[in-house]
Amino acid sequence: MIGAAQTREMLALRLSLALTVLFACAAAAVALYSDSETMTLEAMSGGVDIVVCILAIFVARKVQEPANRRYQFGYAKYEPLMTTVEGLLLAGACVGAIVYAVRDLIHPDPVEATYLVVFYSGASFLVSVLFGQWMRRAGKRAGSQLVLAEAELWIVEGWLALGVCAAFVASIALGRVGTTQASAYVDPAVCIVLSLILLKKPLDILRESVADLVDENPYADTVNAIEDSVRALAERFHLKGLEWVRVRKAGRRVFVMVSFFEDPAESLEDMDITRLAVIDEMVSLHPDVDVAVLFRPAPANSPNPRGQS
Repeated sequence: MIGAAQTREMLALRLSLALTVLFACAAAAVALYSDSETMTLEAMSGGVDIVVCILAIFVARKVQEPANRRYQFGYAKYEPLMTTVEGLLLAGACVGAIVYAVRDLIHPDPVEATYLVVFYSGASFLVSVLFGQWMRRAGKRAGSQLVLAEAELWIVEGWLALGVCAAFVASIALGRVGTTQASAYVDPAVCIVLSLILLKKPLDILRESVADLVDENPYADTVNAIEDSVRALAERFHLKGLEWVRVRKAGRRVFVMVSFFEDPAESLEDMDITRLAVIDEMVSLHPDVDVAVLFRPAPANSPNPRGQS
């Protein structure tokens, strides 16, 4: 199962890279032919996307490597770090589009070969949204935050392309009825509105990835299934009590540390057997979790610590 998930993840990321290169080259060609600042911005953001896709493939391979002496928890943190970079770049693209659009409102500049821009942006919308939806499904099946972040990037860029397409269609229509001056303002106005609406996506990506980077408890505001499982195991194995459960998330990996109160009458060998049994049971209940179990003496002023956390 893990091998199949990794294969799906790498396939999605490689297809994303190939399609990104194709779109960036096409946008650059259209920008040169049409002298469109919008297409120039599209080509520049495409170059950034190529770098992001290459980094995503590197990170996807890196997080599969085992822990070592230098990186004792493995490379799981690379994943939220990468999605943070993607969120920042996506937010930067939206803000940059707004800045360029405001400049075009102040100094309107007509675009040559508007039909070519309409054709490119319409095709970009269809391909980007469809591919983004496919990547979203592939990311969920593979359990890959990298693929899911890439999918959001494709979908956002697709809707931005639709906005550009609609703006240039309106520009053509206004030009035909004689309002050429007004048509020069349509493209930047639509771009600003659409960029403000779609700015929510990168902010959501950043909120989740930064939470992973700072080791925020992923279950702080919800029912914690892991804590419930630990309490049930404490009862099942007749342990003295539960002191605390600490959970942190790094991309697709979840690390859990559990501290139980030790029974003074129990030998070290028996506690170790219990520890291994609890770990095996936790892993069977939550396969994607790395578990560490500790035993500590119960405090003297707490004769019945069972259930504490």
